[in-house]
Amino acid sequence: MPGLEHDELENVRVIIRHIRSLTQETHVDLGAAIGMKGLLVGRRQNGSTDWSVNELGRIARHWGLELSCLFTDVKLAVAAMDEERLTQLRAAKGLGPLHFKPPTPVAA
Repeated sequence: MPGLEHDELENVRVIIRHIRSLTQETHVDLGAAIGMKGLLVGRRQNGSTDWSVNELGRIARHWGLELSCLFTDVKLAVAAMDEERLTQLRAAKGLGPLHFKPPTPVAA
């Protein structure tokens, strides 16, 4: 189907954009973490060029996610984020932790 690939890649870009907003990472930060120039990250994110599977794998590993999380939806991808990893990434930017998951219930 002609438009399917674009829709899937746009969904990946939305997930990346959303997680970057949580981590407060810039294109340059993300690029440095995955071995790319920030300009290339920006081009991938604005749709000028496509992400490769290898690049997406490096992003997922950087964030402590399974690659498949980048092909789900924003809610599932965020739910899969490890709060400790998110805290580390935010601390590197001088930011405090985000608590976005409900606490695990304690057995009575």
